Amino acid sequence: MEANATTQWLLPMALALIMFGIGLSLSGPDFKRIKQQPGVVLIGLCGQLLLMPAVALAIAFAMSLPASMAIGLLLLAACPGGTMSNVMSQLLKADLALSVTLTALSTIACVITTPLFVQLAVSLFSNDTAPSFSMLSVSGGVLITTLIPVLLGMGMRHWQGPLAIRIEPWFQRFSLVFLCLLIVALISKEWELLRSSAPALLAACGILSIATSILGWGLGWAGHMTTSAKRTLCIEVGIQNAALAIVIALSFMQSSAYSVMPGLYGIIMYIAPAAIIALHSKICKNSAAKTNQENTLSP
Repeated sequence: MEANATTQWLLPMALALIMFGIGLSLSGPDFKRIKQQPGVVLIGLCGQLLLMPAVALAIAFAMSLPASMAIGLLLLAACPGGTMSNVMSQLLKADLALSVTLTALSTIACVITTPLFVQLAVSLFSNDTAPSFSMLSVSGGVLITTLIPVLLGMGMRHWQGPLAIRIEPWFQRFSLVFLCLLIVALISKEWELLRSSAPALLAACGILSIATSILGWGLGWAGHMTTSAKRTLCIEVGIQNAALAIVIALSFMQSSAYSVMPGLYGIIMYIAPAAIIALHSKICKNSAAKTNQENTLSP
């Protein structure tokens, strides 16, 4: 994909604004939680930063995905968190404080982990026809568009708390609108690839979403966590920063083909966590109703 003003400047700047919005939501207590709940935080980060990419890698090999799809899938898996996971945690009554903490830490960590997984994906799956790009460009781009804006947002939250709290919702809305516009643009740009490879794309994204959402819940169950913490891990491991993955593909790797998987995942990634949490709630309600009925009938 030929670089232009949109991919070189507009998309990275828009992503930086989104990450600045994440920084606005962060404060000192979010990092104190590392000492308060070290086991929970560590398990969550392992799920986000290690297990999610491992599952994506297994899916790419198991399905023998074409190079562009495999690289796009692993690129997506290497971009954890984002504002939408925090929004989902709030909507689905998960542990929002834990969600924000995991988003903060994974955003900082991805400055190192994301370029490493991108390099791994390219070394494993690329071929002679793959677009050339600079890994230094990817690393620098992730640093400039993620960590620095997050730190600036945190600085504003510390020094101008009331203002940061007041404008934070606008950045969340911008994040959703930006992702939607990116997806629409990708559908238009890569329509032929989507049409010809729809079954493989949907299967890979669907399996990844379901598997990682279940994995997140399973990590919470294995760690004997509260229901709200299990919900958080289900969301945080299953939902990725699709906007970051798309911008890396378009602006730093200069390949729209690599952005197709993140774009499609950005559409469907909310379904599996919501369904798992709803199913668990229904099972708990039915169990509670059955217990109450038995208590009522017993002499």
